[in-house]
Amino acid sequence: MQFISLLSVTVLLPALVLPEVIPPQIAAKTPFVKCKKFFAKPGGIVTFPTIFNQNQYKQICQKKENRYEFATLYNTEDKIPVYSAYLYQGKEECVRKSTWDIEPQLDDPNGSPNMGPTEHVEKAGTHQALTEDYENQIEYDRGHLYPIFHTFKQCTADATFTLTNAAPQNRSLNRGKWRVQVEKVTKNFLDANCTSRHAYVVTGVVPGTQTLNNRVIIPSFFWSAYCCLDETSGNPTHSEGFISANNNERNIPKIPVAELDRKLSDQNHYGVPFSVFGNRC
Repeated sequence: MQFISLLSVTVLLPALVLPEVIPPQIAAKTPFVKCKKFFAKPGGIVTFPTIFNQNQYKQICQKKENRYEFATLYNTEDKIPVYSAYLYQGKEECVRKSTWDIEPQLDDPNGSPNMGPTEHVEKAGTHQALTEDYENQIEYDRGHLYPIFHTFKQCTADATFTLTNAAPQNRSLNRGKWRVQVEKVTKNFLDANCTSRHAYVVTGVVPGTQTLNNRVIIPSFFWSAYCCLDETSGNPTHSEGFISANNNERNIPKIPVAELDRKLSDQNHYGVPFSVFGNRC
């Protein structure tokens, strides 16, 4: 698969075609502007991750009960997200939902902008994954990109249970080394003295070649990065990233965000210039 990107915003393309990237000046007028509070603002400049420009990529300001909770760039052909972006505001113990929502707007042009149950959506699953795609198999979990243990209140925790915020993740990885690494991020925020309102996180996946239920692409890699900003100046104070193949075989080392950008840009990943924080963190 190829991608097209918009610098500091990138785009994915079909096989034999590289993704197109949306230039920052254009990205500044895209749907993500409605939920820009979830994206890092180093030096006061709102910076979106690379946005892929093809029509299959949809920018979703994730909304539940008329409240924006986070943002997702979603691939409607692969039926998995490219990434989810959120603002870490502390951690509270929240109850896990037993059901998953979908995005009505992806399958129905007149659908609600609020996430909701599948049964309320006409032609549900045309452009997104459904709960049944994950049934009758034990190898893959619905791997959260915005994880419940990074949420600070129950309504936000509930909002993470939308299938546009999940991708097939090796069960051992999801419940093993990936979870350990993601939980370490919380400690890193404390160690780096990140305040609860200035820690920005982006977590994403790189599409693979295999499918789940002959519909949903299984990622080959999961990755994540965060950027902490000074409360007064808005300048970056601390940032890190990590990336893992979609298995639980190796430890997941922390790496500089610049190194993560390089990895994601190479031919083994997106194959086009990709930046998580616009080279600003």
